[in-house]
Amino acid sequence: MSQELESILRKSLDDVDRSQRWQVTGLAIFLLLLLLHAYGFIVTIHGGGGEASLVTRRTVGMGILSVMFTLGCCTFAITLFISRMTKRLLKAIELSSKP
Repeated sequence: MSQELESILRKSLDDVDRSQRWQVTGLAIFLLLLLLHAYGFIVTIHGGGGEASLVTRRTVGMGILSVMFTLGCCTFAITLFISRMTKRLLKAIELSSKP
C-alpha cells in the first residue's frame, strides 16, 4: 500500500474513533436527561395536585417528550452501529492491504 493511501486510511480510522467518543459522550448526556425526564414524569403522574385539566396537559406533554426521547435513543443506537461497522470495514481494508 502506498504511503498516501495508508495515511488516508489512518486518518479515516482516527475520525471514526473521534466520532465514536463524541457519540458515547452524547449518549451519556442523553441518558441523564432521560432519567431526569422519567423522574419528572413520575412526579407529574403521582403528584396529581392541582386542576384535572392541568394534570392532563402535563401528562400529555410528558408523553410527547417520551416519544422524542425514544426517537433520540433509536437514533443514537443507529449511529453507533453505523460507526462501529465503518470502523470494522476500515480495519479490514487495512489488514487486507498489508502483505
